[in-house]
Amino acid sequence: MKFPALGFLLTLAFAPAVHAATTISTLDQWDGDVSPFGTPDTATYGQTITIGEQAQVLESFSFILTELNTPFTIEVGTWTGSRVGEILYQSDPFRFSAASEYTEITAYPSVTLNANSEYVLYFTTSGIQGSGENTNAWGFAPDTAYDGGTFVYLNNGNDRSQLTGAAWNTTLGGDLAFTATLAPVPEPSAYGVMLLGLALVGFAARRNRSSA
Repeated sequence: MKFPALGFLLTLAFAPAVHAATTISTLDQWDGDVSPFGTPDTATYGQTITIGEQAQVLESFSFILTELNTPFTIEVGTWTGSRVGEILYQSDPFRFSAASEYTEITAYPSVTLNANSEYVLYFTTSGIQGSGENTNAWGFAPDTAYDGGTFVYLNNGNDRSQLTGAAWNTTLGGDLAFTATLAPVPEPSAYGVMLLGLALVGFAARRNRSSA
């Protein structure tokens, strides 16, 4: 029996399992800055985003900052419309030295974000502040830069409980200069098709050995 179309069948079998990542970015509309972020008062800056009809994996996100000589954590949370509902990702305390006036700080949380839901990506010095004052500025873009969210901030000082317990300020408008890279979560049917493809590969390998 001949299988002239086996290569074509394998291509069809694996094609649905390939999902291209997409990037949200406001960097091309970055035209100013917003400040002050840091210690001791305005400890939290963030950007809300909206996930569409398919769940996504947040592979990475980044913000543009001037130098800050105090540690902060990088976090992702569900967004209730006024505050964090649940913290999904929290980095170890992070500190950096700027190589130029502005530095792009990138995180790789790799967390799954549910369809038709809002989330907030944010940096905070809260809970790890030392003594003294240290602040910086962040890259900022106009309201029109991103329709699915907005810049938000919280004057929570060193009190982390306010991240989920207090209303954030959402009225300033505009967006942070940011990027977020998202990849669709494969649907269960895609795994079945991929397994079928693997089975065809195994069948082809056995057939080749038997005909050798």
